[in-house]
Amino acid sequence: MPAFLIALGLVIVFAINLGWFKPTGFVQLTDSFSGWLSSITLPVIALSLGGIAGVSQQIRGSMLDALRQDYVRTLQSRGLNRRTVVMQHVLRNAAGPGLAVLGVHFVGLLGGAVIIEQIFAIPGMGQVAVTATSQGDIPLVMGLVIATAILVVILNLFVDLAQGWLNPKVRLS
Repeated sequence: MPAFLIALGLVIVFAINLGWFKPTGFVQLTDSFSGWLSSITLPVIALSLGGIAGVSQQIRGSMLDALRQDYVRTLQSRGLNRRTVVMQHVLRNAAGPGLAVLGVHFVGLLGGAVIIEQIFAIPGMGQVAVTATSQGDIPLVMGLVIATAILVVILNLFVDLAQGWLNPKVRLS
């Protein structure tokens, strides 16, 4: 389900019907911590809900695949308990694909944040991008595209470095 539909559903249920949150607006962290926390709760849930399902499904599949490997049976036959095998060996081998999917979802979150910022009236890069596009401010739009591209490159570098740290087989020697 797209993040904007989740956001609209959250606003209808938790802001309008239950009245637990304000439907729109943003409170600075320096003004009020509780107000800031209340103003970002629904947007964060709307952005992250779809990604959680995909990442958890990928990690679950990788874990099940890794648990079927011969080295797991070998480690258990040598007397290591299941918890040690799973936490020290299986999870480390299964985390790579999940980390790759998490990186892809984070890049998708950047695009979804534009719409979420508009729904919840949060000042951010998405709102600046929409305003600059509607006003025809081409240099600002190009700057935002370059900044977003740099963010994506840095994120992919971080994912690659984490993959190398988790799995020695993917390291360059």
